[in-house]
Amino acid sequence: MHIHGYRDENPTRPIINPSNLQTMKTSDQQTSGSWNISICNQKGGVGKSALTTLLASYLHYICKCKVLVVDCDYPQWSIYTQRTRELEILDSNDYYKLLMTRQFKVSGQKLWPVVRTTPDKAVDEAERFKSEKEYAPQIALYDLPGTVNTEGVIETFSKMDCLFLPMKADKIVMESALSFARILSRQLVEDPAIRLKRIFLFWTMVDRREKTSLYDLYDDIIRQLGLPLMETRLPYRSKFNKELLPDGTGVGRSTLLAPEKAFTADSRIGDLAHEMLTLLHTL
Repeated sequence: MHIHGYRDENPTRPIINPSNLQTMKTSDQQTSGSWNISICNQKGGVGKSALTTLLASYLHYICKCKVLVVDCDYPQWSIYTQRTRELEILDSNDYYKLLMTRQFKVSGQKLWPVVRTTPDKAVDEAERFKSEKEYAPQIALYDLPGTVNTEGVIETFSKMDCLFLPMKADKIVMESALSFARILSRQLVEDPAIRLKRIFLFWTMVDRREKTSLYDLYDDIIRQLGLPLMETRLPYRSKFNKELLPDGTGVGRSTLLAPEKAFTADSRIGDLAHEMLTLLHTL
Protein backbone atom coordinates (compact mmCIF):
# COMPACT_ATOMS: atom_id res chain seq x y z
CA MET A 1 0.00 0.00 0.00
CA HIS A 2 1.26 3.49 -0.79
CA ILE A 3 -0.57 6.48 0.63
CA HIS A 4 0.86 9.97 0.00
CA GLY A 5 4.44 8.91 0.51
CA TYR A 6 3.79 6.36 3.23
CA ARG A 7 5.43 3.02 2.54
CA ASP A 8 3.62 0.32 4.48
CA GLU A 9 6.03 -2.34 5.64
CA ASN A 10 4.68 -5.82 6.29
CA PRO A 11 2.79 -5.52 9.60
CA THR A 12 3.03 -9.25 10.16
CA ARG A 13 6.83 -9.27 9.98
CA PRO A 14 7.93 -10.89 13.26
CA ILE A 15 9.93 -8.69 15.61
CA ILE A 16 9.46 -11.05 18.55
CA ASN A 17 11.50 -14.15 19.15
CA PRO A 18 8.90 -16.95 19.25
CA SER A 19 10.82 -18.65 22.06
CA ASN A 20 10.13 -15.61 24.27
CA LEU A 21 6.42 -15.41 23.49
CA GLN A 22 5.31 -17.67 26.34
CA THR A 23 7.29 -15.57 28.83
CA MET A 24 5.46 -12.47 27.61
CA LYS A 25 2.10 -14.20 27.99
CA THR A 26 2.80 -15.00 31.63
CA SER A 27 3.79 -11.41 32.43
CA ASP A 28 2.49 -9.63 35.51
CA GLN A 29 -1.08 -8.39 35.43
CA GLN A 30 -1.91 -4.79 36.10
CA THR A 31 -2.16 -3.76 39.73
CA SER A 32 -5.45 -2.00 40.38
CA GLY A 33 -5.07 1.77 40.02
CA SER A 34 -1.55 1.63 38.59
CA TRP A 35 -0.17 1.61 35.05
CA ASN A 36 3.10 0.80 33.33
CA ILE A 37 3.57 3.10 30.34
CA SER A 38 6.34 4.18 27.98
CA ILE A 39 6.96 7.06 25.59
CA CYS A 40 8.69 5.15 22.83
CA ASN A 41 9.79 5.27 19.23
CA GLN A 42 12.36 3.32 17.28
CA LYS A 43 13.71 6.47 15.61
CA GLY A 44 15.78 9.00 17.54
CA GLY A 45 15.23 12.73 17.54
CA VAL A 46 11.63 12.83 18.75
CA GLY A 47 12.53 13.69 22.36
CA LYS A 48 11.20 10.60 24.15
CA SER A 49 13.48 11.04 27.20
CA ALA A 50 12.69 14.76 27.43
CA LEU A 51 8.97 14.03 27.19
CA THR A 52 9.26 11.28 29.81
CA THR A 53 10.91 13.73 32.21
CA LEU A 54 8.42 16.53 31.59
CA LEU A 55 5.42 14.23 31.94
CA ALA A 56 6.82 12.60 35.09
CA SER A 57 7.29 15.99 36.75
CA TYR A 58 3.92 17.35 35.66
CA LEU A 59 2.01 14.23 36.72
CA HIS A 60 3.86 13.90 40.04
CA TYR A 61 4.20 17.51 41.19
CA ILE A 62 1.11 19.08 39.59
CA CYS A 63 -1.43 16.26 39.23
CA LYS A 64 -0.20 14.62 42.46
CA CYS A 65 -0.04 11.19 40.83
CA LYS A 66 2.75 9.18 42.39
CA VAL A 67 5.26 8.45 39.62
CA LEU A 68 8.19 6.07 39.29
CA VAL A 69 10.61 6.54 36.39
CA VAL A 70 12.48 3.46 35.21
CA ASP A 71 15.48 4.59 33.18
CA CYS A 72 16.56 1.63 31.08
CA ASP A 73 17.94 3.68 28.18
CA TYR A 74 21.29 1.92 28.45
CA PRO A 75 24.10 2.99 28.26
CA GLN A 76 23.46 6.76 28.52
CA TRP A 77 20.74 6.63 31.23
CA SER A 78 19.96 10.26 30.42
CA ILE A 79 17.20 10.78 33.00
CA TYR A 80 19.19 9.23 35.85
CA THR A 81 22.21 11.30 34.81
CA GLN A 82 20.12 14.47 34.69
CA ARG A 83 18.82 13.82 38.22
CA THR A 84 22.42 13.45 39.43
CA ARG A 85 23.46 16.75 37.78
CA GLU A 86 20.47 18.59 39.22
CA LEU A 87 21.12 17.37 42.75
CA GLU A 88 24.68 18.65 42.46
CA ILE A 89 23.38 22.07 41.34
CA LEU A 90 20.83 22.07 44.17
CA ASP A 91 23.56 21.76 46.79
CA SER A 92 24.82 25.27 45.99
CA ASN A 93 21.68 27.01 44.75
CA ASP A 94 19.39 28.56 47.36
CA TYR A 95 16.89 29.72 44.74
CA TYR A 96 16.11 26.19 43.59
CA LYS A 97 15.96 25.04 47.21
CA LEU A 98 13.32 27.69 47.84
CA LEU A 99 11.34 26.59 44.77
CA MET A 100 11.45 22.98 45.93
CA THR A 101 10.29 23.95 49.42
CA ARG A 102 7.34 25.87 47.96
CA GLN A 103 6.53 23.00 45.63
CA PHE A 104 6.46 20.50 48.49
CA LYS A 105 4.18 22.73 50.57
CA VAL A 106 1.68 22.89 47.70
CA SER A 107 1.85 19.33 46.39
CA GLY A 108 3.03 17.33 49.41
CA GLN A 109 5.06 15.29 46.92
CA LYS A 110 8.68 14.32 47.47
CA LEU A 111 10.93 13.78 44.46
CA TRP A 112 9.76 11.09 42.09
CA PRO A 113 12.25 8.22 42.26
CA VAL A 114 14.25 7.01 39.26
CA VAL A 115 15.56 3.46 38.92
CA ARG A 116 18.56 2.89 36.66
CA THR A 117 18.58 -0.50 34.98
CA THR A 118 18.68 -2.29 31.61
CA PRO A 119 15.72 -3.23 29.40
CA ASP A 120 15.95 -6.97 30.10
CA LYS A 121 15.73 -6.33 33.87
CA ALA A 122 13.50 -3.25 33.84
CA VAL A 123 10.20 -4.60 35.16
CA ASP A 124 11.83 -6.89 37.74
CA GLU A 125 14.01 -4.05 39.05
CA ALA A 126 11.00 -1.73 39.24
CA GLU A 127 9.00 -4.32 41.20
CA ARG A 128 11.95 -4.90 43.53
CA PHE A 129 12.27 -1.16 44.17
CA LYS A 130 8.56 -0.80 44.92
CA SER A 131 8.68 -3.73 47.33
CA GLU A 132 11.87 -2.71 49.15
CA LYS A 133 10.96 0.99 49.43
CA GLU A 134 7.24 0.32 50.01
CA TYR A 135 6.53 2.75 47.20
CA ALA A 136 3.24 2.38 45.33
CA PRO A 137 3.28 4.54 42.18
CA GLN A 138 0.13 5.20 40.22
CA ILE A 139 2.20 5.48 37.06
CA ALA A 140 5.53 3.85 36.21
CA LEU A 141 7.17 5.53 33.21
CA TYR A 142 9.73 3.40 31.38
CA ASP A 143 12.38 5.15 29.26
CA LEU A 144 13.69 2.55 26.80
CA PRO A 145 16.40 2.57 24.11
CA GLY A 146 15.38 3.76 20.66
CA THR A 147 15.97 0.41 18.99
CA VAL A 148 13.97 -2.79 19.30
CA ASN A 149 17.16 -4.77 18.68
CA THR A 150 18.37 -4.06 22.22
CA GLU A 151 17.93 -7.12 24.42
CA GLY A 152 14.76 -6.98 26.48
CA VAL A 153 13.04 -4.04 24.76
CA ILE A 154 10.22 -6.00 23.12
CA GLU A 155 9.69 -8.10 26.25
CA THR A 156 9.40 -4.91 28.30
CA PHE A 157 6.90 -3.45 25.81
CA SER A 158 4.79 -6.57 26.35
CA LYS A 159 4.65 -5.82 30.09
CA MET A 160 3.38 -2.27 29.64
CA ASP A 161 -0.29 -1.35 29.88
CA CYS A 162 -0.02 1.33 27.23
CA LEU A 163 2.57 2.76 24.80
CA PHE A 164 2.58 6.35 23.56
CA LEU A 165 4.43 6.95 20.29
CA PRO A 166 5.54 10.52 19.48
CA MET A 167 5.80 11.47 15.79
CA LYS A 168 7.01 14.50 13.90
CA ALA A 169 6.18 15.58 10.35
CA ASP A 170 9.19 13.91 8.82
CA LYS A 171 8.70 11.21 6.18
CA ILE A 172 11.28 8.79 7.62
CA VAL A 173 10.11 9.24 11.21
CA MET A 174 6.46 8.84 10.18
CA GLU A 175 7.06 5.71 8.14
CA SER A 176 9.01 4.18 11.00
CA ALA A 177 6.43 5.13 13.64
CA LEU A 178 3.44 3.87 11.66
CA SER A 179 5.09 0.59 10.74
CA PHE A 180 6.30 0.12 14.31
CA ALA A 181 2.83 0.81 15.74
CA ARG A 182 1.13 -1.61 13.35
CA ILE A 183 3.59 -4.42 14.06
CA LEU A 184 3.24 -4.03 17.83
CA SER A 185 -0.53 -3.87 17.53
CA ARG A 186 -0.70 -7.06 15.48
CA GLN A 187 1.80 -9.05 17.51
CA LEU A 188 1.22 -7.78 21.06
CA VAL A 189 -1.94 -5.70 21.56
CA GLU A 190 -4.21 -8.12 19.69
CA ASP A 191 -3.00 -11.08 21.77
CA PRO A 192 -5.29 -11.22 24.84
CA ALA A 193 -2.68 -13.21 26.78
CA ILE A 194 -0.24 -10.27 26.70
CA ARG A 195 -0.58 -7.35 29.10
CA LEU A 196 -0.14 -4.50 26.56
CA LYS A 197 -3.62 -3.10 25.86
CA ARG A 198 -3.30 0.00 23.67
CA ILE A 199 -0.89 2.04 21.57
CA PHE A 200 -1.54 5.74 20.95
CA LEU A 201 0.29 8.05 18.56
CA PHE A 202 0.66 11.79 19.04
CA TRP A 203 2.30 14.71 17.25
CA THR A 204 5.32 16.44 18.71
CA MET A 205 7.76 19.12 17.50
CA VAL A 206 4.94 20.68 15.49
CA ASP A 207 6.20 23.68 13.54
CA ARG A 208 3.54 26.35 13.74
CA ARG A 209 4.66 27.60 10.32
CA GLU A 210 3.47 24.31 8.80
CA LYS A 211 -0.03 24.33 7.34
CA THR A 212 -2.65 22.76 9.57
CA SER A 213 -4.00 20.99 6.48
CA LEU A 214 -0.74 19.00 6.27
CA TYR A 215 -1.33 17.48 9.71
CA ASP A 216 -4.99 16.91 8.91
CA LEU A 217 -3.88 14.93 5.85
CA TYR A 218 -1.50 12.86 7.96
CA ASP A 219 -4.26 12.33 10.52
CA ASP A 220 -6.51 10.88 7.81
CA ILE A 221 -3.76 8.46 6.75
CA ILE A 222 -3.23 7.31 10.31
CA ARG A 223 -6.95 6.72 10.83
CA GLN A 224 -7.14 4.79 7.54
CA LEU A 225 -4.50 2.49 8.99
CA GLY A 226 -6.69 1.96 12.08
CA LEU A 227 -4.22 3.47 14.54
CA PRO A 228 -5.44 5.52 17.55
CA LEU A 229 -4.28 9.14 17.40
CA MET A 230 -4.34 11.54 20.34
CA GLU A 231 -5.84 15.01 19.98
CA THR A 232 -3.01 16.95 21.65
CA ARG A 233 -0.28 18.26 19.36
CA LEU A 234 2.93 19.47 20.99
CA PRO A 235 4.65 22.47 19.37
CA TYR A 236 8.42 22.64 19.15
CA ARG A 237 9.85 24.59 22.08
CA SER A 238 13.52 25.06 22.97
CA LYS A 239 12.77 24.66 26.68
CA PHE A 240 12.06 20.97 26.05
CA ASN A 241 15.84 20.62 26.11
CA LYS A 242 16.59 23.20 28.79
CA GLU A 243 17.64 21.67 32.11
CA LEU A 244 18.14 23.44 35.42
CA LEU A 245 21.16 25.73 35.22
CA PRO A 246 23.22 27.18 38.09
CA ASP A 247 22.23 30.72 37.02
CA GLY A 248 18.55 30.06 37.85
CA THR A 249 17.20 31.14 34.45
CA GLY A 250 13.82 29.43 34.63
CA VAL A 251 12.54 25.88 34.74
CA GLY A 252 11.91 23.89 31.60
CA ARG A 253 12.73 20.19 31.76
CA SER A 254 13.60 19.14 35.31
CA THR A 255 13.46 16.01 37.44
CA LEU A 256 13.23 18.11 40.63
CA LEU A 257 10.66 20.75 39.73
CA ALA A 258 7.45 20.98 37.76
CA PRO A 259 7.70 22.95 34.51
CA GLU A 260 6.76 26.61 34.87
CA LYS A 261 3.11 27.50 34.26
CA ALA A 262 3.78 29.61 31.17
CA PHE A 263 5.91 26.88 29.60
CA THR A 264 3.36 24.21 30.53
CA ALA A 265 0.61 26.12 28.72
CA ASP A 266 2.73 27.08 25.72
CA SER A 267 4.18 23.59 25.25
CA ARG A 268 0.84 21.84 25.92
CA ILE A 269 2.54 19.34 28.24
CA GLY A 270 -0.36 19.71 30.66
CA ASP A 271 -2.88 18.96 27.91
CA LEU A 272 -0.93 15.87 26.90
CA ALA A 273 -0.69 14.63 30.49
CA HIS A 274 -4.43 15.04 31.11
CA GLU A 275 -5.33 13.34 27.83
CA MET A 276 -3.05 10.44 28.77
CA LEU A 277 -4.73 10.10 32.16
CA THR A 278 -8.15 10.07 30.49
CA LEU A 279 -7.04 7.32 28.11
CA LEU A 280 -5.46 5.24 30.87
CA HIS A 281 -8.70 5.30 32.82
CA THR A 282 -10.44 3.71 29.83
CA LEU A 283 -8.16 0.66 29.76
